[in-house]
Amino acid sequence: MTYDVIALVRQTPDPRAIVAGMVAAGEQLRVRETANGAVIQLCDDAGRPLVSLETPVLVQVPGEINRLLGDAYGDRIGVPVWWMEARAPSGRPEAEALARRFADEVARRLDGVVWPAIPQAAS
Repeated sequence: MTYDVIALVRQTPDPRAIVAGMVAAGEQLRVRETANGAVIQLCDDAGRPLVSLETPVLVQVPGEINRLLGDAYGDRIGVPVWWMEARAPSGRPEAEALARRFADEVARRLDGVVWPAIPQAAS
């Protein structure tokens, strides 16, 4: 299973904001692409993936964010909005924290919110 963090942002994601999010996650991390460039992975020194960053998706359908994440988010952010997902392996608090830092920085730079609002406790 994975720990998923989603940044919902009003401004179009640009390379500068994405790189800033990656640096906020951890400057020491290595970067590699997978899935023909559709996914960027932040890895440890041994090359193990800690966080996978998926290609941003533009959501334009009214009610879609409410359907996927609940009224609290859809009503707060509106549409159109960019959906940026960061995934970390569940049960690895350090990886979950990296995903959270990435999403928080991207949301801060691009006028957005992060789901879930409060980091989930590690199981």
